[in-house]
Parts: sequence; C-alpha cells; structure tokens
Amino acid sequence: MAKTGSRVAGSAGQPSGRPPVPPPTQRDLAAAEARTRILAATATCIVRDGLAQVRMASIARTAGVSAGLLHYHFDTKELLFGEVLKYSHSVSMELNRRALANAGEGPAERLSSFLDRCLPSDERLTHEWLLWQELALLCIRDPHLAKVGAELYENLYATVAGIIGEGLDTGVFDTALDPRSLAETAVALTDGVGGRVLAGDPSFGLADARAAIATAIGILVGHDGPLPAPPPFEGET
Repeated sequence: MAKTGSRVAGSAGQPSGRPPVPPPTQRDLAAAEARTRILAATATCIVRDGLAQVRMASIARTAGVSAGLLHYHFDTKELLFGEVLKYSHSVSMELNRRALANAGEGPAERLSSFLDRCLPSDERLTHEWLLWQELALLCIRDPHLAKVGAELYENLYATVAGIIGEGLDTGVFDTALDPRSLAETAVALTDGVGGRVLAGDPSFGLADARAAIATAIGILVGHDGPLPAPPPFEGET
C-alpha cells in the first residue's frame, strides 16, 4: 500500500523517465512532404510508363525534386518500390476504412463493400491495380519485395476474416469453414476476376465480377443468398 503523500512515477507533475518528444521541425516536415511526393510520383511513373521504362531521373522530375534528394531518401530502386507498395496500400486502406463506415454495421454489407474495394471499380483503384500488376513479378523475384507484398496481403486477410467472424458471431453467416481460409479465398477471387476487368475482357465486366463475388462468397460464408450490392462510395470527396 502506498504511503500517504507518495506520487506515482509518470503522474501529473512528475517526470515519466522518458524525455518528451520534440515537435517536428520545419525541416522534418519538408522532408516528410518530399518523401510523400516521391512515392506518389513513383507510383504515377510506374503506371504511366510501365516498370521497364521507369528511371530514377523521371521519378525525380515528376516529383519536382532533385536527383540527389531522391537518392537521399531512397538509395536503391528496390527500397523505393517496396515503400511505394506500402504507400499505395496505406492510401487504399484509408479508402477501405471509409467504405466500411459507409456500409454500416451489417457484416454482409461490410464484407460486400470491402471486397468491392478490392476490385478495379473506380479510377483510384484502377490506378492501384495497374501499379500492383507492374510490381507483381518483382514481388516474386525479389525477396525484399516479396516480404512487403506478403505483409500487405496479410492485412487484407485479417480484415476480411474479422468481418466474417462478426457475421458468424451474429448469425448472419453460417459455415464451419475457417474464417482465415475463407478470407484468402475471397481475396484470391477478387484478384482473379479483377484481372479480367482490368484487361478489358468484353465478356466479363465489373458487373459480372461483382455478381461472381456476391454469389460465390455468399455461398461460402453461408449467407442467405448472395451478398448485398455494395453502396455507392465517393471516397475522394
């Protein structure tokens, strides 16, 4: 039992034992802003020119920075491309978070909305799909990028598995299949049908992809019929 008048370390008026974190300086903020511009410019160059044609000098011009500053932040292409994958994923996940909030509380609606965000269903997502398609082969060949890609997919699997688990807990879904395995299957399905949409397959458009996902995943999770259509989403506004 503490003695009367004693103070717990870290309470008001007492040092916690760790020095306070200083606020970022103007130089820190400028460096962070330049780094973000470089990552966005790299994604743009990869999508616009194709990976084989991308040059560091072109990225620097697009970002509006010097070649020296580009190499200061990213001294190798491999490091840059890995960070571009993370940057692209973080942007997409923020839009996914908004889509889930827009979908409401129902697990079926949330699952449908999230999986729809895994398709090239709007201009932003088409850009992200083109970027990932360009970098996909590098992820297979380069161990560093392969690790980055696996970590990002793990995030997708965890989100989908969590939504499926919510549906099982509330009785909206009814299956003995493992939510994690179902999540991997659902993401793999979006990858497959999304590729056909991205390629402009005249016999298989976005509506067909959405119908295939709604029907197949609805059956797998034990939903009463196909998953509902995702609500309209305007994530950029």
